[in-house]
Amino acid sequence: MKQFYNIVYADYLQRTRSYTFLIILGVSLYFTYLFVPLHEANYTTLRIGKYIGLNTSAWNGYVTALMSSVFLTMTGFYLVNSNIKKDVTTGVGMIIAATSIGNFRYLLAKTCSNFLLLLSITGIISLMSMAVFVLRGSNYPFILSNFICPFLLVTLPALFVISCIAVVAETFLYRYTILMNIGYYILFISLLVPQQSINPMYDLLGIKSVTRAMQELIRQQYHEHEVAVGMGFLIGHKENLKAFRFEGISWSSAYLISRLVWMSLAMGLVYLSSLVFHRFDFARPFTKLRQLAGQTKMRPGTDALPAMTDIRTLKEIRLSELPPLKNSYRIVPILKTELLMLYRKGPRWLWLINIGGMLALALAPLTIAHQMILPLLWFLQVARWSDISTKERNAGVHLFSYASYKPLYRVFTAQVLSAIILSLCLALPMLIRLAIYGHFTAVAAIILGGVMIVMTAIILGLISGGKKLFEILFFMLTYSNMNKVPVLDYFGGVNQGSLYLITMIIITAGLTILSYAGKKIEISRL
Repeated sequence: MKQFYNIVYADYLQRTRSYTFLIILGVSLYFTYLFVPLHEANYTTLRIGKYIGLNTSAWNGYVTALMSSVFLTMTGFYLVNSNIKKDVTTGVGMIIAATSIGNFRYLLAKTCSNFLLLLSITGIISLMSMAVFVLRGSNYPFILSNFICPFLLVTLPALFVISCIAVVAETFLYRYTILMNIGYYILFISLLVPQQSINPMYDLLGIKSVTRAMQELIRQQYHEHEVAVGMGFLIGHKENLKAFRFEGISWSSAYLISRLVWMSLAMGLVYLSSLVFHRFDFARPFTKLRQLAGQTKMRPGTDALPAMTDIRTLKEIRLSELPPLKNSYRIVPILKTELLMLYRKGPRWLWLINIGGMLALALAPLTIAHQMILPLLWFLQVARWSDISTKERNAGVHLFSYASYKPLYRVFTAQVLSAIILSLCLALPMLIRLAIYGHFTAVAAIILGGVMIVMTAIILGLISGGKKLFEILFFMLTYSNMNKVPVLDYFGGVNQGSLYLITMIIITAGLTILSYAGKKIEISRL
């Protein structure tokens, strides 16, 4: 039991002290303030038909809990999904593998640390929602249960399931980070799809059961039939909304049982994953390779070295026959190498999906291709872009690259250009179509968007020292753009015009300057 506690405590303590956690916590508090908008605000976060709730404690607590369930489910997976990988990269996993702790207890400890991390953010959000209700002032009484119950019964079970899913995904897909990102994106979108059934067993996030109770309240009190639910940051049209008083719902036994069932199923998945957990033993696939390499040695009196071109074949390389080394200070060879590394990163079959996405950009209707397919295609490259500014440190080669000739203007510029070239090559069919139709403003917006997302990845990597922060932000940007949120449009999918283009140029130029300045500071500190 002590080993279990130590793993949970040490892991939780380490992650709560990171810059990524502090930044996500700050962003969460900011969004908490926005979840229940002021009366004069030009947006709403929850609409039931033509109605919006009065500023009661129940409305504040329930809306904040529902929005937190969506927000933390969206970002929580990317915040906790590399828990096991960190033990691999730091070498701690080898120490744990030598202890007596079992696979299930280890994975359960990782699940608990994931959940505690998300629980900490949820607890601070709930306190923030109470403070916002009190500080804004209201004619309605403060009822503590209206804030505690929705978080306890809606948000926390969903976060526990996400914590389990993160551990299970790492167990089965620890070599395929890109596949984990794509799979979870599909899962999250499917959780938000409206369902005709009112069975709470199909409601993992717990939000549909609550919103349906609000719909029934509107139907009974105001005899309305068109009471579609609108959830998210819904801009405008607030003047046509009517107010209704919401005092909470009665939690049915079916709903409570469904939350326990979801949590039990998630724990069952963790147990099943423990049966196939690798326990940090990655040597077995290379046993035969080491045996072959050990049988071939340099012959005395020769300059022949064994070189492995394949696991099954060995060839000799004669050093005297190799071409002489030549110094080159050009950026082109480095750029070619960076492009090749981006191409080879991740499974090869993913390029089939990328090519399919490019064909969809060329054949799909122009609006759908621009607003839906392009951001999704760029999101598939999140693992390639997320570590642009951190991969050298993670691989332990930063001392070599930073000691090279003009590392900022050669090595770093080659990395930036390679990532930008990748983004523009993927968007090339879209750029050609827009150019043929004469939409040159849209062409410029896409180019600026490709540059901006690369620079954002670099800056966030320099700030946090990792790739989680960018993965979370990029997920939110992609989801928001596919839902046509104008304020987060970074590639001209919704916004048009010269003013938008000028704003994008200023933002992109600022991000570029900050990226080079941050990298220069990092290099100078060595």
